[in-house]
Amino acid sequence: MKTLSKVLLGGLALTACGQPGDGKTYVLVHGAFMGAAGWGDLPERLRDEGAEVRTFDLPAHGDDATPATAAQLDTYVARVEAELDDIGDRAILVGHSMGGIVISQVGERRAADLDGLVYVAAYLPQTGQSLLDLAMMDPGSELGPALEFHEATIGIKQDAFVDLFCLECDAASKALLAASYNDEPSAPLMTKVTLGSAFAGVRKTYVHTAQDRIISHGLQNVMVTATPVQHETTLDTGHTPMLAAPEALTEILLDE
Repeated sequence: MKTLSKVLLGGLALTACGQPGDGKTYVLVHGAFMGAAGWGDLPERLRDEGAEVRTFDLPAHGDDATPATAAQLDTYVARVEAELDDIGDRAILVGHSMGGIVISQVGERRAADLDGLVYVAAYLPQTGQSLLDLAMMDPGSELGPALEFHEATIGIKQDAFVDLFCLECDAASKALLAASYNDEPSAPLMTKVTLGSAFAGVRKTYVHTAQDRIISHGLQNVMVTATPVQHETTLDTGHTPMLAAPEALTEILLDE
């Protein structure tokens, strides 16, 4: 299978051929309000092309039993670093949504172990910014009215969650997304990252999502203007392209 070097808004355009996933290792870092199951069949699609793929639940997500009160950005970062230690070779980190904050901090700490950072509809911070700081810069997001605030977590109204994240998904993908939901620990969302020259030196790709209702396309553009990336591409989907357009996202990742 040949890979696409670019995915254009509204469809696919073959512009150049690259190599399949043989020899590549991807570490997939999921976003907020879900666990590793939220990647759908993307990991298997990449494995079918010869790639090694690591997925896992961040602390206090999915099947991980860490209490929400114990979840911190540092514990998320440590979980990814443990995966890199186990791999023992260079890897590509792929962060979805909140996962972009996590892979950015890992990128600063472990740049020598990385072949790149890929932001999939993800927050791309500058040093001194938190996820909350970036979210407050996004008047185009529709998430705010659906949020529910608890003592140690933030939730999303259940009648709004799936359509906000993947209005265009088929019924099976919507069911998977709903089943993967969990309230989000609050503390990591307010933690500011510390980034420097190591992070700046890691190759970065940003996968924009043109119909995103969580991280608006406008904020995505603001973030990549503030922190330039080496490659940008756009999918005409909402916030979860791994469910709405898994084949296209697979092709993008295989070109990394």
